[in-house]
Amino acid sequence: MNIYVAVGIFGIISNFVAALADLPLIKPGKPGENENISLNGVQPWWAEVPTKRFKLSFWLSFLGQPGAYVTLWLLADLIAKQSTPLAVALKINTLIGCYTGLLCHMYFCMKPLIYQKLSKKMSDSECDEILQAIDPITKIPMLIGGLTLWLGGTIIVAIAIITGALAVSKWCLLLNPIVALIVLSIFKKCKIKIIGILGVGYMLLSVLLIIAGLQ
Repeated sequence: MNIYVAVGIFGIISNFVAALADLPLIKPGKPGENENISLNGVQPWWAEVPTKRFKLSFWLSFLGQPGAYVTLWLLADLIAKQSTPLAVALKINTLIGCYTGLLCHMYFCMKPLIYQKLSKKMSDSECDEILQAIDPITKIPMLIGGLTLWLGGTIIVAIAIITGALAVSKWCLLLNPIVALIVLSIFKKCKIKIIGILGVGYMLLSVLLIIAGLQ
């Protein structure tokens, strides 16, 4: 077993943990109902669940996210053997994703925690007004994080596969977060309970690392 296979296996486990981090942020209920994580306004159900729910979400993300970044970094190492520019681009994208990814998830957890305290002393509209004061600070990091984590790595790795810089089958183009989004969105429409889509997407990239490491 080489380092790429070992890290790929670690990545699958780590990203599964990260995918579980989304579940506490979704309103409890039957599959298919209120399945989206929303930060538009306040959600009254935030005050109805234990505080530990959102703390658990943060720590699952904190523990799980490193697997995604190490996976992308080692994919970049493999790509560097054939294309230095693509490898550098992927490493830069990974570096940006590192610090924006956890920041984004922390915001998803922080807002409900603050609301739980505020809701005991004021109305939802007043809580919403206070919480909206945080939004201008987080919008740009959230946008950058979304672009790098969902699109940046996916596009760069896809180019590497198409050009042969990453020596794997073209079928491996299916191993990325965008494909995970398409497939799991269908499951969600069928009211099947799912875990975090981005985490599943990075589990697929971890499988790609294992395949590439075996070549």
